Amino acid sequence: MAEIGVIFLLLAAVAALATLANKIRIPYPILLVLSGLALAFVPPNVLPRYELDPEVVFVLFLPPLLFSSAFFTSWRDFRRNLRPIGLLAVGLILVTTVAVAAVAHYVAELSWTAAFVLGAIVSPTDAIAATAIAQRLGVPRRIVTVLEGESLLNDATGIVAYRIAAGVAAGAAFSFWGAGLQFMVGSVGGIAVGLAAGWVVVRGFDLLDDTPVEIVVSLLAPFGAYLAAEELPHLVWHELLGFSGQPFFSGVLAAVAAGLYVGRSSPTIMSPTSRLEGGAVWNVVVFLLNGLAFILIGLQLPRVLEGLQDQEYATDELLLYATAVSLAVILVRVAWVFPATYLPRMAFRSIRERDPPPPWRNVAVISWGGCAV
Repeated sequence: MAEIGVIFLLLAAVAALATLANKIRIPYPILLVLSGLALAFVPPNVLPRYELDPEVVFVLFLPPLLFSSAFFTSWRDFRRNLRPIGLLAVGLILVTTVAVAAVAHYVAELSWTAAFVLGAIVSPTDAIAATAIAQRLGVPRRIVTVLEGESLLNDATGIVAYRIAAGVAAGAAFSFWGAGLQFMVGSVGGIAVGLAAGWVVVRGFDLLDDTPVEIVVSLLAPFGAYLAAEELPHLVWHELLGFSGQPFFSGVLAAVAAGLYVGRSSPTIMSPTSRLEGGAVWNVVVFLLNGLAFILIGLQLPRVLEGLQDQEYATDELLLYATAVSLAVILVRVAWVFPATYLPRMAFRSIRERDPPPPWRNVAVISWGGCAV
């Protein structure tokens, strides 16, 4: 009962802090993280310590949040901006991973394997606060589309890169060819599974004529797509074929692909009532999951501090390393966005004619948008 009470208090705190954030006009994720950090100093006999299991984040939080974002994303806008989104969500993530790994190796003196694991962890940016600020300031719609599209795909790139780096750190052999093949298999396999899951959901909606059941199916869809992508390679590779090793599909990309597919089909398979009521339910679910995720991140501070006590690093050393890694992430993004925007247009006339160069101010907003969170 005590844990249920704590969860109730956290949910109430999410609602109150989100209301306060609207009043003082700042993105609520920032206020939730800061409040979580403050709550971390509450004695454990008053507020129990919660260790945020990464598997819980991957399975419980990521699939519905990404599915919802993809569902409500305009397919036309997403497809039209696929090139800049891909350059940010794939190219920038990989370049940032390498840059952070170099900084961590030469500045913090981490091994190359550990440095690449760190680079893969910190390279994806969370664009929730950035897009909230952009929408509030009334920036051009295309900037919001690019930032939202980046946030849909960059987690998948970061997680695939993390798995490869973690596998190497655990003793697996590394080769650029093998890593590239793993990346392609994980990405293409995740998208394929997600599209298949979306197709099943769409066919299921054709057989349904009950709004509550349709909403429940839509809530289960992201978990089905994610778990199918995560478990299918193991079942086929090990159980059926009996091979060693373990290829993987990206469950994150599966959830995104399923959301895009179902969202694009929703006008023809869902009644107006189902879309209105389902949209309201999803708004509440996304708000609660986002709120809990950000406040729980802040509550991890005591565990982080306890882990640091067992290390031989001084406080000023840790601040130096954290500053160096943060600057690497920020500077690499700024250095990547401008050339990635203008060089393809300079090199290819077809791109230049189809999509004229945007004003440098718009590019500056995108380059700083991912650094704002």
